[in-house]
Amino acid sequence: MNIRLILLGLLLSAGLYSCSGSKKAAHSKANDPKTASTTKNTAASGTDKERRSIVNYARTFIGVPYRYGGNSPKEGFDCSGYVKYVYNKFDVNVPRVTRDYVNFGKRISLSKVRLGDLILFSLYDDKSKIGHIGIVSGIDKDRVMFLHAASGKKSGQVMESELSGIHLSRMLFITRVLE
Repeated sequence: MNIRLILLGLLLSAGLYSCSGSKKAAHSKANDPKTASTTKNTAASGTDKERRSIVNYARTFIGVPYRYGGNSPKEGFDCSGYVKYVYNKFDVNVPRVTRDYVNFGKRISLSKVRLGDLILFSLYDDKSKIGHIGIVSGIDKDRVMFLHAASGKKSGQVMESELSGIHLSRMLFITRVLE
């Protein structure tokens, strides 16, 4: 087999597992997204105005290229680098890697979601491990939107998506870091 094809396949496979450090995080059944369970509460204050400010600031990075391990708009973002960068602007300390969200914040149900909450998603090939994160950016009746640095072949940038289809099926839980 051609070495270039093998290398290309490896690079494409690596791109599917977006966030840095995401492969090591396990998700237990006790943390089911359908239930509102509370984990270690590390939430910061967050009025509706502050939540809107965070989302508006996060939107300014739409179109910034995806980069594995990326931490800034200049170099590009991976999903957890993007979340960390946005929340740092508002002096809210959140983990840098997705696996560290397992016991971070306050778990909430989808019916209680608010702007600025964080949605954690599974890996494509292992639905028990955290592999992606996004910031809730819009709520309209039963429609939830989120901002995220997507590594996909067609996306590859910070973008806004609807929590439906593949995203909804991969959702592990929602955590609140702003109270």
